[in-house]
Amino acid sequence: RGQGAEGLRIPNQLKMELIVKCADTSNVIRPHKVARRWAIRVTDEFFRQGDLEAQHGLEVSAICDRKKQTRVGIQKGFIDFVIGPFYRKIATVFPSLKEDIGQLWINRECWDSWDDQTLEAEDLQFRVSALN
Repeated sequence: RGQGAEGLRIPNQLKMELIVKCADTSNVIRPHKVARRWAIRVTDEFFRQGDLEAQHGLEVSAICDRKKQTRVGIQKGFIDFVIGPFYRKIATVFPSLKEDIGQLWINRECWDSWDDQTLEAEDLQFRVSALN
């Protein structure tokens, strides 16, 4: 068993599970240009799920409702209320990740100057250039 920075004894199994969760959500701590591309992919998946829920007469999950959500708003909310608090705690367990996690806060600030139209236009330009 290892010890976190706060002196808590953290079982190795839990540490491994936390590392896997960090890997699963690492798109938000990548450079903002990369995080933007991931944001499109993730929200595409959410919105497709919402479309399927609606097609099957189910209540559309809040985050999956393309009529009520914005891609940028989802990213900001995810950082503010879900992954930001998670990574703050992760930094106490794995202090060596603090610098990497710092990119999360840079990205959050960057999202304030983006909107869906600009994000989608950039993504379209990227996809078109990839065809050439």
